[in-house]
Amino acid sequence: MYTTPLIKQRSGRYGNNHWIVYSPKIKREVNLFSDLEFDHWVTIETDWTVETFCEQPDKAEGEEGTSIFDMWIKKKDGREIYFEIKYEKALTDEHVVKQIDIQKKWCEHHGKEHQVRTEKDIRSNEIYLENLKDILPYLLNNSTIVEIDSYKVAAQIKDGRKTLKELNQILNMNLPRLYEAVACLICSGEIRANLEKVYFGLETEVWIDETEKLG
Repeated sequence: MYTTPLIKQRSGRYGNNHWIVYSPKIKREVNLFSDLEFDHWVTIETDWTVETFCEQPDKAEGEEGTSIFDMWIKKKDGREIYFEIKYEKALTDEHVVKQIDIQKKWCEHHGKEHQVRTEKDIRSNEIYLENLKDILPYLLNNSTIVEIDSYKVAAQIKDGRKTLKELNQILNMNLPRLYEAVACLICSGEIRANLEKVYFGLETEVWIDETEKLG
C-alpha cells in the first residue's frame, strides 16, 4: 500500500506541466507532471472500481538502472497495477524504452501488473474524458443534502432508464443539485450513464445496472 509519493516537486526531468489537484478519493493533494498524467488521473479518480492510488509510488531498480512509476492503483477486487504514462511519440526514445523495460522487469519479479498508457488510451474518447472532467468538481461536496438527493435520484431509476431532463421534471430539483447527486452516484458505481456518447447535461441518460452493482 502506497500513501506518499516519492516526488512532490517538479524538476526538469519530470514533465513540462506541473498539476497540483485535490483528490476526493484519497483525500490529499496529488502532484502530476504532464497534461497527459492529469488526464489519466481524471480517469482513475472517477473510476468506482479503484479503491486507492498513489502517484510516483515506488522506484523500480534493475541491472540497467532505476525508474520511478507514474502511478499505482489498487482496485476494489484487490488487483494492483503500476502505470507509466507516456506520449506515443516518446515510446521510440532510447531512454524511455530502457525506463519501461526496467519497470516491466521489476513488476515481473514482484508478480505485479504493469501497463503503459498513452494518449491513444487515455484520450480515445473525447466526449467521455470531458464528461469525467465536468463531473469531478461535484465530488468535493459530501453533505447530507447530497445523500438525500442521491437517494431520490436512485429511487426514480429503479424501474428503468431516464434522462436528467426527465429526472429534473419529476423531482423538481434545481440543476446544480441534480448534477451533483448524479455525479456522486456515477462515481460510486451505484448508477451507470451514457458518458461515452453525449456531453453531461439534460440529455444524459442514467440507469441502474443490476449485474454490476456493488455488494
